[in-house]
Amino acid sequence: MIRSSCSSALNYGEALGAGTTNDKVHKLRICLKELRESMRNLNIQVKVNILSENNLASLRNENDQLIRIIVTRIKNSK
Repeated sequence: MIRSSCSSALNYGEALGAGTTNDKVHKLRICLKELRESMRNLNIQVKVNILSENNLASLRNENDQLIRIIVTRIKNSK
C-alpha cells in the first residue's frame, strides 16, 4: 500500500516537471496505474478483514477523487 500510494505522488511530481506533453501524459498514466493499484489494495484489505469498511471509506473516497483528477488531467493534456 505504501509503495503504490507513494509512487503515485512521486510520479505526479515528475509529470509536473515533464518536458514534453507526451512525457507528461506518460507519467500521469503511471500515476493513474498506481492509484488504481492502491484502490485494489484497499478493497483487498476490507475483504480479508484487515481493516473495517468504516475505517477505509474516507481513504477510498479520496483515492477515487484523485483517480478522477488524474483522468481529467490526461484528457485535457491531449
